[in-house]
Amino acid sequence: MASITDVVKEGLKYPFNDGKKVLTLGIIFLVSSLVSLAMEYFVFDNMRILADIAPVDTVQAALSAIPPSSMALIVLSWIITFVLMVFASGYIYDVIKYGIEGRSELPEFSDIKGLLMKGLRAFVVGLAYSILPMILFFLGLMLTVNESVGASVNAIGGIILLVAIIFAIFVSLVNVMALCNMVDKDEFAAAFRFKEILGLIKNIGWGRYIGILLFAVIAMMIISVFFGFIFGAIAGIISVIVGSALVMALINMILNSLLINPYASIVISRIYGSIYKEATKTELETI
Repeated sequence: MASITDVVKEGLKYPFNDGKKVLTLGIIFLVSSLVSLAMEYFVFDNMRILADIAPVDTVQAALSAIPPSSMALIVLSWIITFVLMVFASGYIYDVIKYGIEGRSELPEFSDIKGLLMKGLRAFVVGLAYSILPMILFFLGLMLTVNESVGASVNAIGGIILLVAIIFAIFVSLVNVMALCNMVDKDEFAAAFRFKEILGLIKNIGWGRYIGILLFAVIAMMIISVFFGFIFGAIAGIISVIVGSALVMALINMILNSLLINPYASIVISRIYGSIYKEATKTELETI
């Protein structure tokens, strides 16, 4: 059985097996970020112009005031961003699969339709697992901050909020193994076989399972902060030379989208696959 550090170290090294594929995933993240940024600027600019002409006091009024052609462009940008993120999720799906199988190479990008379908599966599973925690969280938040309902209801809302946070953490842990189970079995329904999923976590041990994920998150946070500082310094120097704060934000976003985000996504996904492999290996050893 591999140690916690061995699993994380292998995951951290894995993206370096093929830097071109990491960069390809980074380009997908970058294009998505640029489209989102362009649309945010476009929407802000439209809102500013509309507010100058005829001030609007509600979101509904602001949206209805946007010209149909502009709204169509905004919707198109959302669709493009969604498709790109689904495609990236499909690639992450294959990274998990390669981790389960113990393959050293990185997946290919050639099967576009297949990656989109896999990414859509992953998106639906993530959405399904997040619905109940989100409902509980917002219910608790509304009851907590609403002063008109009284102190006792506020207290109940606080309890619901605390339960929602604990439940969300638990669901997130289960969701990781559920995603891996779906990838391994190549069945959408496998993500909701809760007895099987909880059994796999039990095989590896809840303490060890949480330990690996926590160690991986901490390691990625340290790496992200370190390179974020370096990229920020580079962006700051260039922005001073150019004389524009916007340039600093843009360069920082480009470097993060192109390098840090794809690296972090691949590392975490590889670790997910390795955890699942350890869980199934432990299951076979106990049979």
